[in-house]
Amino acid sequence: MWKKGSALLLAGMLVLTGCAGEASLVRDSIVASIDKPNYDFQGTLKLTGDVDKLPEAFGEATPDKQGQAILSAMKAGVTVKGSQLDLKNAKVQFEVNDDKVLRDNKLWTGDKKASVELVVSDDKVFVKSPLDSKYLLIDANASGALTGVNGNDKVNPAKLKEYQDKMNQLTLDFIKKYVGKYGYKLADAKNLGIETVTLPNGEKVEATHVTVKIDAKELVKMFFFTANDAVASQDVKAFAIDMMVLTNSLTEEMYPEMGKTTEAEKRANAEATITEGLKEAKAWLDETGKVYTPEKIVEEMKKEGFHNLAWNLDFYVDKNKMPVHQKSDLSVTFQAPEMKQPLTIGLFADQYAYNFGKATKYDVPAKDAGLTAEDLYKDEKAINNFSDKGFMRLFAQSMLDDLKWQKELEAEWAEELETTTP
Repeated sequence: MWKKGSALLLAGMLVLTGCAGEASLVRDSIVASIDKPNYDFQGTLKLTGDVDKLPEAFGEATPDKQGQAILSAMKAGVTVKGSQLDLKNAKVQFEVNDDKVLRDNKLWTGDKKASVELVVSDDKVFVKSPLDSKYLLIDANASGALTGVNGNDKVNPAKLKEYQDKMNQLTLDFIKKYVGKYGYKLADAKNLGIETVTLPNGEKVEATHVTVKIDAKELVKMFFFTANDAVASQDVKAFAIDMMVLTNSLTEEMYPEMGKTTEAEKRANAEATITEGLKEAKAWLDETGKVYTPEKIVEEMKKEGFHNLAWNLDFYVDKNKMPVHQKSDLSVTFQAPEMKQPLTIGLFADQYAYNFGKATKYDVPAKDAGLTAEDLYKDEKAINNFSDKGFMRLFAQSMLDDLKWQKELEAEWAEELETTTP
């Protein structure tokens, strides 16, 4: 999970950096950080803009105390901090900066702000708040083997993990290669020179400050550039073919009744499918680009109530090309048909990364420190390990209820199958 999230984050940052002289350093830092995923981090995430005016804008009455508490919590946001040892293992703490709404609804108590700890350990995820005595454990391998449609054929968990690891590594290798060559030139990227960044651990580092400003037109231009670049890229084509071959191999492992194909057959089929798909995509882009220019698309967006987009980004990259500080300030001004007036809503993120290559070590919870949904099903009193004055109790109960429903459904199917079988 953490591994895939990191890959997606890095891929998303790709479209923010371009390769203009001022932004190439940021691009290089993304590539470098893929190979050095060991660091500590701390940041904040919150909504900005006219959050308080949202109910009124949609014709709703002024929010009551609970509604106001929810809006206040959204504006205050959350603080995130933790350590990432690698792309498979991390410990993260999420703290709610304004937890009044949780306290008002008796979902939190105590002197400290509401928070939750999440520990990712390969295929296991442990989640716990300070009020709970045990972790809620989500284990991808807890159910054992995956079954085929007839319920008899199984995929060995180790085999499944082998495929997942191959897909993840293939994705990371592709991102490194593609990001390094990405050629979009941003219209507004500036190198503001060297500045001193004070990290959460008190350390001061010298870093190059690069700013990027993106509006709606620039975002549309970036989309068309990236799409056209992708359909013409041999790297993209090779990645898509390799990923399709792996996916089809896994499918054949899971559903052997569908038949087996040789590696050469799978690759030939994948190449034919991907080649045709890219050809159709290129034809669509060529035709669409003639009719819808970036200017026309922005004009049409305004007619639909999308008035403005402003995305301001700040990257601070140290001498080792590590991204030690990043800020993202995104705001969108819009007016839906039912709204009385346009509103501006934004999302602000501010993150630090430090201790590269020497992230703070932490203890991974022992297996008996966590409870899975299956554990709760076998012993319903175990739910009491999650405080009835904390929000984690709701998540644990929800997982238990889902499992109960699943088992009831399986029992009904088994009974129906038994009565209909000659």
